[in-house]
Amino acid sequence: MPRKKLRNTLCILSLGVSVLAACSSGSGSNVIVEPLTDYKPSQELDLIQKIRTSKDTSADVQELYRDITLIDIHNHDAGNPNAVKTWTDYGIDRIVLFGSISEPSAKVTDQLAWDHYRKNPSHVYPSFAGFPIYDEEALSMVKENLEQGYLNIGEIAAASTYSPIVSKLEWKSEHPNDGYLPKIYELAATYRVPVLLHIDPPNGPPIEHLKQALEQHPDTIFIFGHANAYNMPENIKPLLEKYPNLYIDFFAGFTAYSPDSKHKLEDYVPLMEQYPDRFMLSTDSGYGLNASHAAHALYEIIDLLSPETAQKAAYQNYERLIELQPPTDTQIAKIKELSAKLGEKKTYRLNKRMANELIFELEQTSEKAK
Repeated sequence: MPRKKLRNTLCILSLGVSVLAACSSGSGSNVIVEPLTDYKPSQELDLIQKIRTSKDTSADVQELYRDITLIDIHNHDAGNPNAVKTWTDYGIDRIVLFGSISEPSAKVTDQLAWDHYRKNPSHVYPSFAGFPIYDEEALSMVKENLEQGYLNIGEIAAASTYSPIVSKLEWKSEHPNDGYLPKIYELAATYRVPVLLHIDPPNGPPIEHLKQALEQHPDTIFIFGHANAYNMPENIKPLLEKYPNLYIDFFAGFTAYSPDSKHKLEDYVPLMEQYPDRFMLSTDSGYGLNASHAAHALYEIIDLLSPETAQKAAYQNYERLIELQPPTDTQIAKIKELSAKLGEKKTYRLNKRMANELIFELEQTSEKAK
């Protein structure tokens, strides 16, 4: 199949089909927005099997698997003007992008992540982390960002004792069910947006509080950030067994290259095969490593997995969480407003990502029409 980057920007149906929207006012325009909330993933099993059948054992795995779709679900590089090029040069197609976390500067990098998204919507999933967990204002900030079109929440510093950086953050939570986090989890469930959590240590009281959050918010999608870091498969398995709303961010670079790792990538493969729908891959922007090692490790773990599990972990599991998000009221209103100005009469069937991309296109068209 063609190389990965092709995604439907939008789906236009004939007039008369409507679930959410009525006629918009102005210019006689009649625009309807219907939510698209199903997901049919592209399949790359044949590609992976072909790579393995004709595999040159002397070739580097990064080059062997470069043509498969790959999403990095945890990337702090929003402050890098060349973030997209940096990571696509490693064959990574899309990055869940943010910058600082759980501190005031994150509000700036949240905006930078959005700016990257506007410029490269096919390569970026924008996330945000700049809100004070113990301040009620956080709720309005989170809702505003979700309405605008951000597709992910986090990384949130939900607990940190040992990290030399995260443990000192101003807006760090004491545990994953503290402050206004429960209400933020409710918002995440309403918008069907995943929440990426930093939790250290990955055992003891922080995990007990995580369990409480998972139980109390069964409709919220939780992603345990770099869950394999300083952690063993035996600790992760009971969480996956009991909580279907928990997903694992697998920071392959840590296990493969960090001197602090006590495990090998092979140690996690049985668990990933047992729960193929619950693992996702990340570079963590090469935290504690370099970018090359962080990216290379993604291909190393892919090479160890069955073709079915490899494509799920590489892109399908996270992509599903994105494609099932419905458009927001704010997005729908914006689409109607812009379409009315352009005199368009259309019905759109869109998810939240598609709505963002349509808005960007309509804004560009509107600017050119002035």
